[in-house]
Amino acid sequence: MTSRDIGHWWRRIESWLRRREQLRTLAPPATAADLAAVERRCGVKLPRDLAELLRHHNGSGSFTLPPVFAILSTTELIAHWEIKVEIWSDHPCSPFRASFLPFAADGAGGVLHLDTAPGGDGRVQAHDREGGSLGVTDHPRWDSLPSLMHHTAETLESGHALDGYLPPGEESDFLIWEDDLWDDDTEDE
Repeated sequence: MTSRDIGHWWRRIESWLRRREQLRTLAPPATAADLAAVERRCGVKLPRDLAELLRHHNGSGSFTLPPVFAILSTTELIAHWEIKVEIWSDHPCSPFRASFLPFAADGAGGVLHLDTAPGGDGRVQAHDREGGSLGVTDHPRWDSLPSLMHHTAETLESGHALDGYLPPGEESDFLIWEDDLWDDDTEDE
């Protein structure tokens, strides 16, 4: 997949949100100045896929990537990066490096990030507030940012579970994914 796929997947996600009358939750595109601010403050070159993601929407509002990750704006990205670097920079076996750029957050100190260091494989990684991996599995959705967007769009459209999570229900104003372990068959048990 290439970064051009990000726009394709964003349009499909936007279409799903439009049908739910939730498109307004997405932020407008990031500007060139927004993207330059990330590179300047974090001291790294933005990966092409991440720049493309932000060029479409500089944050996701109440829409989340599965299961609970809101896409960060460039301002939020910088803030999360600064906090992670400050907390983990003195840790002798730091699970977070300055080359990690967070792009989504779970609201509890966990982030999804890409490694911008030379040799970084483009795989989506996760870091929780304690340094753990947040359950990133071997599912192909984690292979890259375009793969994550692809699997998210496909799952929204199909309504089927993605790695154990169902898309937000039609009746929900909160666009949070649901754990498929709690479907109707298990409510009475």
